[in-house]
Amino acid sequence: MARRIAALLAMLLAVMMTALPVLAEEEAEETAAYTGVIGKRMNVQRWATEDSAVLGVIEAGTAVDVFNKGRTWTRIAYGDGQGYVLTKYVELVQRKNPFDGPMPGTSAHVAVACVLQDTSFLPEGYQYAVKVTAGSWLSIEEIRDGRAYFPYRREPDNVSVSTDRLKLYDFVPWDEAQPGDLIYAFTTFYTTSLSKEGNAGRLYNIALASERLTGIRVKAGESFSFNAVCGPYTKENGYRSAPILSGESAMGYGGGVCQVCSTIYNIVLRVPAVIEDMHWHSQGGVSYLPAGFDATVSDSKDMVFRNVLPYDVRIEFESQDGVMTAFLFRDYEE
Repeated sequence: MARRIAALLAMLLAVMMTALPVLAEEEAEETAAYTGVIGKRMNVQRWATEDSAVLGVIEAGTAVDVFNKGRTWTRIAYGDGQGYVLTKYVELVQRKNPFDGPMPGTSAHVAVACVLQDTSFLPEGYQYAVKVTAGSWLSIEEIRDGRAYFPYRREPDNVSVSTDRLKLYDFVPWDEAQPGDLIYAFTTFYTTSLSKEGNAGRLYNIALASERLTGIRVKAGESFSFNAVCGPYTKENGYRSAPILSGESAMGYGGGVCQVCSTIYNIVLRVPAVIEDMHWHSQGGVSYLPAGFDATVSDSKDMVFRNVLPYDVRIEFESQDGVMTAFLFRDYEE
């Protein structure tokens, strides 16, 4: 029996040893579909765990090919092979070919819904339900068994509301869209509590930026600059002082506008577009989106994307009672 087990182990070892070069060859031949920029000097791990072997150190500012972007680890080209780095330190990840589908790590939504009656949902672990008022708009990831499911802030599981309280509008794929068709929408949530210091100013700034973005057209081949539409973020330009999540001060004019920008940015990640400029609030991100999916703006930082679709697009924006939704339409032809 011992001799048989030893022979079996030897055979398994031989199979593993012969398989390793094949795996390495397949890995080397794999083509990276994305690019990114390393945001912090850090180790490159052999596998997606800090306990694995360290292949080397990669410097901040290094442009890399990206094979896969996960919630925690991103697989990149390194040396003659591949390795893993922490996702929260890999910036400006985007498709080499913008028509090859959505960005890695993004969920694909299917519709947007107008809320017909006041409703609510209860995220797992929450003590109180989150209210959604009639007239709000929700971007929906999945419709199943009479429920509409969508992400809420950083919660790992989607929340849902009954479809009986919604009017649903399906998205039209970009390559099938006709003038006036809705291509995509995306929703984020914000607090409306006036007990939080400065939040009244934040609510005002969100409403002001939403109004300025509504109806903005981006022609085929042209670039959209968020700051060109909404900046500068000053008292003279109509903004109020409010809490801000980046910079040296806890308060600043235009606080809240970054969430408006981040909401639009999450559409850009899911439709054919080229990101020309963007910046995170910090490596850890913000509370209303998963890390790596926010886009901050200031008088020195912008979010810019180029419309590479074969037609003009139009941006619309709605914010109401803690729910903000950005819309992207194929524009009507002149």
